[in-house]
Amino acid sequence: MKKILVASTALVAASLFSAGAASASEKIKLELGGFSKWWVVGAWQDSSFQKANTADYNNVDVKGDNEIWFTGSTTLNNGMQVGINVELEAGGNTGSGAADSSDTIDKSNVFISGGFGKFIIGTEANGTALLHVMAPDAASNTDTDGLLTGGWAIAAPSNFNARGTTAIDTDDNAEKVTYVAPTFYGLTVGASYVPNTKEDDRGATKLNGNSAVNAADIYGVGALYANTFGGVDVKVSAGWVNYNVEANLNDAKTGVNEMAFGTQIGYAGFTVGGSYRDINSHDRLVSTLAADAQVWDAGVQYASGPYAISFVYFQSKQARTVTQNDTLQVYQVSGKYTLGAGVDALATVGHADYDSDVPGNANDNKGWAVMTGLSLQF
Repeated sequence: MKKILVASTALVAASLFSAGAASASEKIKLELGGFSKWWVVGAWQDSSFQKANTADYNNVDVKGDNEIWFTGSTTLNNGMQVGINVELEAGGNTGSGAADSSDTIDKSNVFISGGFGKFIIGTEANGTALLHVMAPDAASNTDTDGLLTGGWAIAAPSNFNARGTTAIDTDDNAEKVTYVAPTFYGLTVGASYVPNTKEDDRGATKLNGNSAVNAADIYGVGALYANTFGGVDVKVSAGWVNYNVEANLNDAKTGVNEMAFGTQIGYAGFTVGGSYRDINSHDRLVSTLAADAQVWDAGVQYASGPYAISFVYFQSKQARTVTQNDTLQVYQVSGKYTLGAGVDALATVGHADYDSDVPGNANDNKGWAVMTGLSLQF
């Protein structure tokens, strides 16, 4: 996989160079885009959890997630398109982890596209994550950015292990080469190679939030099939990623496989769907470094005109030790009303339950949350 991607990239680069300095294409001009999402959250934590941790959480909070995008492209004389994408974190703490507050540039990459497909070079989600399908959610309030699935409304216990998404996000936007093939009869295939998670956009050794662990030689492939049959919309995705993991240069490496599957079926305003992710390390003795996990979600959504409403169930179960697991369960109902172009009013009511096999009230938390928000896209 690595040799194929590197060789293909070299061929595209050579073709780009051969376009020559005589190219009359216009210089790239950057355009602004992005989103701003803010929530007012009412949350009620478990009293035993708060007492065990000598903490008193506010029942009302404000959470935000904001990004500004700088994008631009140009078309060369040979028909190839070359472009750039830079995403700037613009405040709020409900991005993909607490590190967002210090991660000023979330993503930065260039792309080359044409009849051969598209190459993306830089920091971006891997090919499997780009093509992944999840359960439908009217307020887009799931995944690691979700207020409940991401642990922003109901607090996660300290050192609690739970993956916040069914998408394979192990590389955490590390620098990589990604190739996405042209869509053929509804089928799109993508592949990525990541040399090392040390070279990520935060400049730190990192694997799934653990700064002591490094993953190397990450490669994988993913596919998405999307089509319509007699008014029925069908989406099916699958992805596979393999990598080696070690705590330091003196540690023996162990291989890890990740698989993810997802589907959505839509008809007459209704959409049902779900997804599944499995993480399997070859050596359970290193489960504290690359813990085995199973994550899945399922949901249903109805949309009509400016309205949409959905119900989603999410579960993440991850090994904490060889014999102990941590399990997160989330139930949530979400709604959206489109006020105008790029302006949506949002609402979510849900319950999160953190349950650890490690005894003690400090390791378990649960609670309800009621949230309303405004989402702007520009």
